Amino acid sequence: MLNQIKKNSKRIDKFLKKYFNNQQYSNLIKPMKYGTLFGGKKVRSTIILNTGKILNIKPKYLINICAAVECIHSYSLIHDDLPCMDDDKLRRGKPSTHVKFGESTAILAGNSLLTLAFEIIADKNYKIKPDQKVELIKKLSECSGHTGIAGGQFLDLSYEKKKIGSSNIINMQKKKTGKLFEFCCLAPALISNKNKKIKKNMSFIGEELGFLFQIADDLLDIKGNKSYVGKPVNKDKKKGKSTLIKLMGYNKTLKFALRRKKMIIEKLKKYGVKSKELINITNFILDRSY
Repeated sequence: MLNQIKKNSKRIDKFLKKYFNNQQYSNLIKPMKYGTLFGGKKVRSTIILNTGKILNIKPKYLINICAAVECIHSYSLIHDDLPCMDDDKLRRGKPSTHVKFGESTAILAGNSLLTLAFEIIADKNYKIKPDQKVELIKKLSECSGHTGIAGGQFLDLSYEKKKIGSSNIINMQKKKTGKLFEFCCLAPALISNKNKKIKKNMSFIGEELGFLFQIADDLLDIKGNKSYVGKPVNKDKKKGKSTLIKLMGYNKTLKFALRRKKMIIEKLKKYGVKSKELINITNFILDRSY
């Protein structure tokens, strides 16, 4: 699984590097590259490509979507790390973008990555139907804005040092992390013109994968190694973050996550042998040490 993730990561980095190099030069290109390239697992891109295998979509039709998602994800991390948000100094094993380039530059670089994502999908060289591009952009907008990542981050900050119930925590984490994963599984279905049932199934599986990923992140914050994780650990408790671990404890949260993982895998098995690699990434998400 790790070899596949590394291979996909290099492929997406290569595409993004070329795309950046073809952009009109600006002083923001350097921090944009810094926040996006040569770091991170690119798990979201691997999920897109593995979902494409289930739906018989060739990688060449998914590479733009992968790059767009990585831009959105990197934008969210750059902003999350800012002093006015989570105030993290380390990301992907190196200084956070605002530490390296300054706060104002980090904000502008993040904003630019957000808009670049939509440019990548709208690109004239991306050979899918115009109505499919419109649908992808609309859905990615929903998953990135106030009903998705941004809204989830707002709730995450609002819930700090407060007693929050499990349903609200789950809703927050599904917005903050689950929505972009939802897009990763839904996007291949959108361009394959599959029926509403398959689109609904893929949306559900993606959102659950994202939720599982967030739980795994919370578990790593407790027992992860900073040198492996590439960012500070044991910070959720210090900041008073509302997590399922805070509510239920580490062991009960792990058992909850294992049940969730089993449910996702059972749904994926219905797609037969083509779902093998997406099942592998599901196992990786919870078993990972970084």
